[in-house]
Amino acid sequence: MELAKTQEELRAELIAKAAADDGFRAKLVETPKAAIKEALGLDLPESLVVQVHEETALSAHIVLPPSAGLTDDDLEAIAAGHATGSIYEGGFWHSHFGGPWHV
Repeated sequence: MELAKTQEELRAELIAKAAADDGFRAKLVETPKAAIKEALGLDLPESLVVQVHEETALSAHIVLPPSAGLTDDDLEAIAAGHATGSIYEGGFWHSHFGGPWHV
C-alpha cells in the first residue's frame, strides 16, 4: 500500500488528467483546489497556495525551489504557528518548511 506521494508524483497525475480531459484542464486552471479534490480526493489546507500556469508556444514558466535559508517571512510564519508548505502522506497533509506547492 502506498502511503506517501511526492509533489512531483501528484503533479504528474494532475498533468496527465489535464492532458486527457479539456474540461478538467479548464477547471484546474480556474479553481485548482476544487480540481485537485475532484481528481485526487485531497482536501488542501487553506494556507496552501496552488497556482496553475498554462505554457503556450509564446510563454514558458520556471519554478524555483525554495531558497536554502529561511526568510524573515518564513520565520514570522513559523513563530505564528504556520508552516510555509505541506506534503501529502498517508491520507493527510503534513506541514514542512519550504515554498508554496505549485502545479
